[in-house]
Amino acid sequence: MLKKETNQNGNGNEMVETGQLVMKIAGRDSGEIGIIVDIIDDKFVLIDGNVRRKKCNIKHLEFLNKIIKIKKKATTEEIKKELESLGI
Repeated sequence: MLKKETNQNGNGNEMVETGQLVMKIAGRDSGEIGIIVDIIDDKFVLIDGNVRRKKCNIKHLEFLNKIIKIKKKATTEEIKKELESLGI
């Protein structure tokens, strides 16, 4: 079961879910695609993928319209494999 929480992110209400595809819009990994691996609290999530695995403020993310079925706290290898299967 995917964990769902609602959060405020500059773009209006966003639904934050484990497995959601995101684009980093701030910082060193800006413009890179990642996946939400875990929801830490109402302001921070753990992301991984084409970005460094790290805690990220949801205000620094653009939420994409794709959700991938992954387990909570999936490994970097599992995340990379899912992104490759999507052609990302």
